[in-house]
Amino acid sequence: MESITDQLKGMLEEKKIFKSGNLFRCILGLNEIESNVFSYLLKNDNVSTMELSRALNKDRSSIQRALQNLNDLNVIERKSMSLKDYVEKKGVSETNKRGYLFVYGAKDLQVIKQEFHNLLNKWYQKMTHHIENLDSLFDCFKEDGELC
Repeated sequence: MESITDQLKGMLEEKKIFKSGNLFRCILGLNEIESNVFSYLLKNDNVSTMELSRALNKDRSSIQRALQNLNDLNVIERKSMSLKDYVEKKGVSETNKRGYLFVYGAKDLQVIKQEFHNLLNKWYQKMTHHIENLDSLFDCFKEDGELC
């Protein structure tokens, strides 16, 4: 297993650590599809699942799972919009369909930054607690001599 120091060193040398996808995966625990959906929503507003599906070349169910996970993380917003309003905002061809659909967008960037800070602070506090209690970990052995 590679140490955190070695991982960070490799990422910094390759200038990969500050790519948004890596930050989203590291801080939010996003998978590749969720990371791509989140990136798309940061750049586009009032996005439908069909638009995401076409833009990212993924099936609708994968997009919907990603949207649900992002919504659970509180970094995107979901709202209902009439098809009429959607057609007007997106400038797509006129449709005779009536009804509503859900559209998605990223929350305000300051809200997202604050959420990132909160998550990093929680992680830091947990790691600090584990380090402070490291001596109790050494007192815990399994039968074969490995640490618990």
